[in-house]
Amino acid sequence: MARDLAKPSERRRLGGLDWQPLLIVGGFAALLVVPGLLLLVRGVGAALAEYAGSPGQVRVTRCVPYDQGKGKGWTCSGEFVADSGEFRIAEVTIEPYLEERPTAPVAARVLDRRSDVAWIPSLVPLTAGGGGLAFLGMAGWVGWGVFRPGDPEENLSKRARRRLERQRRGPAGPPQLGDRANSRRRRRRRSAT
Repeated sequence: MARDLAKPSERRRLGGLDWQPLLIVGGFAALLVVPGLLLLVRGVGAALAEYAGSPGQVRVTRCVPYDQGKGKGWTCSGEFVADSGEFRIAEVTIEPYLEERPTAPVAARVLDRRSDVAWIPSLVPLTAGGGGLAFLGMAGWVGWGVFRPGDPEENLSKRARRRLERQRRGPAGPPQLGDRANSRRRRRRRSAT
C-alpha cells in the first residue's frame, strides 16, 4: 500500500490551497490588520475631535508622570467645560501627553458630550491614521500575493514554456537547407526512435 508522496492528502487541502500556508499567511495578515485598525480608529477619532469637535478648557485635577523611552511628560485628566457653556464632562483624559505639568486650564477639544478623551493640537491624527493605513496596506498586499489569480504558465517546465513560445511565434522561416540542416534532421530522427 504505497502512498503517492507527490500528491498532497485531500484532507489537507482547502479550496485548492494547502491549509497550513494559508493559516500562516492569515495569521501574518491578522497581525497587520489588528494594529492597523486600532491605529486608524485612533487617528480618525483624534482628527474628528481636533477639526470638528467642541472646543473648551480642561481644568486639570490629576497628573501622573509619563516616561516611555524617549517620551517624557505628564498624563493629565480633569473636568472639561465647553467654551459655549452648553455642557461639562466630569472626567476626561488629555491626549497626547503634555510635556510640562499644567498650572492653568488646558485648551482642548472633545468629539461630543460622551467623550472621555480631550485632544490638544498635535500630529496624532496624521501619524496614527497614516500608520493605520500603512498596516492595512501591507495586510492587503500580503492577501493579494496569496489570492491573486496565478499565471497558468507559472508551473510549466522550461521545455514546455519554450514549446509554447515557439507555437506563439509561428513558423521560424523558410526550411533550412544544406549539410548542417540534414545532419540535424538525421539526429532528430535517430533520437525519436
